[in-house]
Amino acid sequence: MFLVVGQGNPGEAYARTRHNVGFMVLDRLGLSFRQKGEALVAEARGGLFLKPLTYYNLTGRVVAPLARFYKIPPERILVVHDEMDLPLGRLRFKAGGSAAGNRGVASIAEALGTTAFHRLRIGIGKPPAKELGAAYVLSPFSEEEVPILARVLEAAKEAVWCWVEEGLLPCADRFNGLDLRQGGKL
Repeated sequence: MFLVVGQGNPGEAYARTRHNVGFMVLDRLGLSFRQKGEALVAEARGGLFLKPLTYYNLTGRVVAPLARFYKIPPERILVVHDEMDLPLGRLRFKAGGSAAGNRGVASIAEALGTTAFHRLRIGIGKPPAKELGAAYVLSPFSEEEVPILARVLEAAKEAVWCWVEEGLLPCADRFNGLDLRQGGKL
C-alpha cells in the first residue's frame, strides 16, 4: 500500500495557479477521484491517490489519519508539490528534510510526526521579490510558461508512476537531472 498526495487548493479560482501543480499532476494520471470527507481519493495499482480539500496549508489534517488508518509508513508516501527553489522546467525527488517554508509540507510533517516521507518537487521558479511569494504561488502561469508546464506535467506523471513501480532512488536517477525548459523530452 502506498499514498500519493497532490498538493493544491480546491475550487476553480485556484485551479490553474502555481500552488496547484500537485493537483495538476494527479489529474494527468487518468484516475477516477471521488470525494471522501475532506479529500478527493482514487485507488489504483494497490495504492491511494489523494487531493486534499482542506486548502494547501492544512493538508496534514487529511494525510495523517489516512496514512494511520491504512498503516502506510512514511517512506511509502509521496507528496507532489510546487517548489520555488527550482526553476520552472525542473522536478526533483527528495526523501525527508525540512519543509523549507512550504506550509503544506510542514503540515504533513507535523501531522505525521516525521519528515521521512518522499516528495516530488515541481519547480515553479522564484517570485520577482521575496515579499511577493504568497501572491506568486496563487498566480496563474504566464502564456510563455504554459508549454514548459505541459512538458513538466507529462514528465511528473511518468515520475509518479515510476515511484509507484520502482521506488525513490531509480526515479531520482531518471528524473532529477531533466531540464524541460528548452523543449527537452523524457
